[in-house]
Amino acid sequence: MTNLDATGLLDKHLKENTANGNMHPSENWYEKDYRDAEDIVWGFTDINWHSLKKIFAQRSPVWQEACIFILGESGSKGSVKMLTDIFIDGEDKIACYAAVFLAGQKISEFSDEYQTKISSRLQELLTEEKYKKFGDHYRASLEKISEQIQTKPKLF
Repeated sequence: MTNLDATGLLDKHLKENTANGNMHPSENWYEKDYRDAEDIVWGFTDINWHSLKKIFAQRSPVWQEACIFILGESGSKGSVKMLTDIFIDGEDKIACYAAVFLAGQKISEFSDEYQTKISSRLQELLTEEKYKKFGDHYRASLEKISEQIQTKPKLF
């Protein structure tokens, strides 16, 4: 399998399980079938991540949410970086969903540049209360990320 084939396989898996991005996957998919896609993600190379980032913005919000679920469940280094980029640059609803998975990461260990971008996005979502359009339940994840950035360990 070539590197680009892995991205294509993930895209195909997501399209097949979201009716080409038109409906959310079944409950069974969320319980176990997503793991097929998770296995694909674990084999990603830098080229795959670059390719996924390019196609992500072109896909429907339903496809994007399913992709975020896979990335969040996999916990691979590339997944965390992609989730961070989605949080920073994504549409508000997608950013809030990515925050659910980012909240479980050690954000205090991210680079200062990423923390600054994350902090700016947090301010936008929390201060302007944009998250409320998508559900109050996102507040807890956003606040957890905020706490992690504010309690960054000081290096001497």
